[in-house]
Amino acid sequence: MYLIELSNYSLVGEGFGNSLKDIYFTLAEGDACAIKADVADDAHIFLKTLATLVGPQSGTYRYMGETIDFSDYRNLLAFKKKIGYVGQDSAMLSNKTVRENLLLMRSYFENSLSLDIDEKALKLCKIFNIEDKLDVRPGELRPVDLRIAIAIRELTKSFDVLLLERPEDYFGYNSFGLFNEILKDTLEHGHGVVFFSNNQNFIEAFANREVLIADGTLAEAPM
Repeated sequence: MYLIELSNYSLVGEGFGNSLKDIYFTLAEGDACAIKADVADDAHIFLKTLATLVGPQSGTYRYMGETIDFSDYRNLLAFKKKIGYVGQDSAMLSNKTVRENLLLMRSYFENSLSLDIDEKALKLCKIFNIEDKLDVRPGELRPVDLRIAIAIRELTKSFDVLLLERPEDYFGYNSFGLFNEILKDTLEHGHGVVFFSNNQNFIEAFANREVLIADGTLAEAPM
């Protein structure tokens, strides 16, 4: 059984991208799939698709064999819990503190407002030097700290799949090496990873598959 399977999937492009047409894509446990694209916006909309942020014009999205129903946002929440997404459309709620944002998913599924940050999240906050910023609102953070806080939120989900969009830009030079070490540990646990990166060293270090998006189509690329 695949973690993700897109069948006959078509969707409208964004920006300078193409509409993707009748694509077929699968992601299995242990896959680390690099996206190559002739237009960067095509890679962006594909990652948004995998993150369930956009629904299809036609086609089927199966997550671990279960077909996703995009007709109601509430239908998507259980799947979003299992998919970490670090990219340009990731955001935090501006009227809540960083701590509250980090706890939102757990609070919803555990039906409790009295939770506190777990050991894994706190460890990452210390590694990336934002542990003293947990009780401020996102708008008060420096952009780099906000991006890191969002990444920590996604990395501490109980995810099966991790999606990354240009992580070399998202984390910045000083934190990128730390993130690489965390990602190595993630891959050792058999998760599926899909990423778009312009950093060839990152691609060579992590990818065991590549797909190419060109002219609205998707195909497996030789490595």
